[in-house]
Amino acid sequence: MPAFSVLLPVHNAGPWLDTSLASLWRQSCSDFEVIAIDDGSTDDSGERLERAARHEPRLRVLRLPHRGLPTALNAGLAAARARWIARHDADDLSHRLRFELQRAAFDADPSLTVLGTRLRIFPLGEGWVGMRRWAAWHNTLLTHHEIAREVLVDSPLAHATAMIRRDALEEVGGWAERGWPEDVDLWLRLLGRGARFAKVPRVLYSWRQHSTSATRDLRYRQDRFDALRLDALRGGLLGGDRDVTVVGVGRGLKRWCSLLEAEGRRVHRVAAGGPTPALLERVGEPALLVFGAPPARARWREALAGAGRVEGRSFVFVV
Repeated sequence: MPAFSVLLPVHNAGPWLDTSLASLWRQSCSDFEVIAIDDGSTDDSGERLERAARHEPRLRVLRLPHRGLPTALNAGLAAARARWIARHDADDLSHRLRFELQRAAFDADPSLTVLGTRLRIFPLGEGWVGMRRWAAWHNTLLTHHEIAREVLVDSPLAHATAMIRRDALEEVGGWAERGWPEDVDLWLRLLGRGARFAKVPRVLYSWRQHSTSATRDLRYRQDRFDALRLDALRGGLLGGDRDVTVVGVGRGLKRWCSLLEAEGRRVHRVAAGGPTPALLERVGEPALLVFGAPPARARWREALAGAGRVEGRSFVFVV
């Protein structure tokens, strides 16, 4: 029985698949299986996987019609044999110590449910400036508290770096296809069941950027992410309130006021830069704070905590 199962969804990953698999076979531990799910590839990815499986007994290949990432991952989960589920994408690379260090971190803290790692974006290029900025932010979020409080800003834990306790995954029904980011959707459902998150504080994953990367999928558009955020807010901070204060600047403030007013909520708009005492007095509860820059969130977080406000109960950050 393998110690953990690696789910590897594959869709037209032919140019990168061999090197991606090689990064798994060179891991410092070897007691794992890889479930590769060919999600209806129209290139030679399926054939590449089957050839590789003839030489590598740890590799198991499922070939399915194209149904998208959540369906592929759930098929892999159903076929997996281990109590721990790891993720890895077919165009990316895992550091040779990744799995060893993640398992050691789970052993050191059995309360953890989901464990990621720091990562790097490659190749370097002007076209990926936004992703490098996201990666820098992602790599600062290491503890459960840091990860959970930023979950409505963007995905605070890169999906493909995750190792997850299987029973927790099954308890929330695995991955869901709802037309929005499947990773944040999963994180929110796990957090709602009390799951604890963390990251190994080392760069152990390399996320390849190219024109057909999954992050270019329609489900990651801003309007789909906003739909996910609104759904989470209805079930949480804004569940019993029609009034809401929205604090922010520029287009983000305008967008969120429009989204909430479209739901029939009474919106109290506070256009604000720094958190002065006079501005803090105008911030009612519940409040959404719309600040894209991490330093701005840090200033407002400190000021609101100093005023006795509790994040997650009286205010949250969105972008």
